[in-house]
Amino acid sequence: MPYHRYEIQTSLTREEVVALLQSETEPRKWLRFSRKHRLFEGEVSYEGFKIMRIIHYRNSFIPIIRGSLEQGVLGVKVKVRMHLHPFVMAFMCIWFGGVGFAILSTGAGLISGYTAPSPMLLIPFAMLIFGWLLTSGGFWFEARKAKPLLKDLLQRKMRSEQGVSPDRQNPGSR
Repeated sequence: MPYHRYEIQTSLTREEVVALLQSETEPRKWLRFSRKHRLFEGEVSYEGFKIMRIIHYRNSFIPIIRGSLEQGVLGVKVKVRMHLHPFVMAFMCIWFGGVGFAILSTGAGLISGYTAPSPMLLIPFAMLIFGWLLTSGGFWFEARKAKPLLKDLLQRKMRSEQGVSPDRQNPGSR
């Protein structure tokens, strides 16, 4: 199952990081009718966050972004984990388990001679590849968008203090 772990080092304090994340995170909604929104939805607390990027299309494989905040001498280290929703992981485990069983059964049948070679025996392999492409593609498509947004958000204040104007465009609302 797709999974991504990384760290973001920032010179901000824990309070500043929480305030920045809260400024771009809104409560989770089941239905969203407006295209005017923040970057993320979810929960942000003093200990960390659990957020998802707000999108305007259906993607069951969108990563859930969990982060923990560790205060250090030079600032805060944000430890980020991106993973699939638990229900999606459970469904895909059942999918891959069923396909794996079909592949093993087909292989055993071919080896024992009970099954005659046929192009139809390739269907479980096609289902395995399809499931893997669907899961990985949906996850990494969104993970590659969310990671730079989160990094940009947490490093925005440092750039503005250095005289660089931060880009406030919301790529999810174009």
